[in-house]
Amino acid sequence: MNRPTVLTVASILLAAGVLALAPAGAPTAAFAAAASAETREVAEAESVNKVCPIKEGEVDKESPTREFKGVTIGFCCPGCEGKWDKKTDDEKMALLAKHAPEAVTVIEAAAKSAKAPAGAPAQPDAAALAGNPAVKVARGYLAACGKADAAALNALFLDKGRATVSENAGDEGTWETYRDHHLMPELKEMPGFVMTVAKEDVQTFGTTSIVRQIGSFTVPDPNHPDAPRKFLAAVTYVVVDDGGTPRIAHLHWSSRTEKQPAGDGNAKPDTGHGASSGHQDK
Repeated sequence: MNRPTVLTVASILLAAGVLALAPAGAPTAAFAAAASAETREVAEAESVNKVCPIKEGEVDKESPTREFKGVTIGFCCPGCEGKWDKKTDDEKMALLAKHAPEAVTVIEAAAKSAKAPAGAPAQPDAAALAGNPAVKVARGYLAACGKADAAALNALFLDKGRATVSENAGDEGTWETYRDHHLMPELKEMPGFVMTVAKEDVQTFGTTSIVRQIGSFTVPDPNHPDAPRKFLAAVTYVVVDDGGTPRIAHLHWSSRTEKQPAGDGNAKPDTGHGASSGHQDK
């Protein structure tokens, strides 16, 4: 899996509402015809992906593009668009989730701005959500963070540099780099870390699922022991099938300090997470 170049989508993640489940199933001739019409070439639009979903090369602005679910998908060389056209929507989403998760985020934001069609499938109830394998992985991530359990965290991600992390729309590199340079050092400063999840949803495309959690957490303030700082957070997980085991291929964490009332002497700018300076989020 190539490392994606992450676009500025943090505001989309924080503002987006509950995702609607997309229909799945075997493609029919009518479905294929509709997909072909949907993926017509758009010469002027700029692609939302930086990595070609077919050959995993860097997108070439001179190569043909395709419109897919309201966004423009670019490719590394002529001919890739033809292979793309032969994929079903589920296969296309799985390719984007693996090679260009930032494109999936933009697609989901675009879908939220459109009115949901009548009879659209509802989000699973609490019991069904809790039993969803991808949701279990996402919840396992937060639980392992609370214990600062590196082994448990490693088991949730694709290994050998195949998983990537972005934070507040910034590319943090591979999971291993993020774990060693950011996550674990910060968890040591916040023993018993807990994120309270207010909203949680999942969307599945074939064997790839996207889980999103929105909530809040607090960070001790050494200057004000009785007034810990509260952060609002949104986490998006791209979970793929890795030999029969669901694992995280991409994680995006976005958070900001909760706005303080005017005149609050304890209000502080977003300059750090825990005792770390210059790194705000996990």
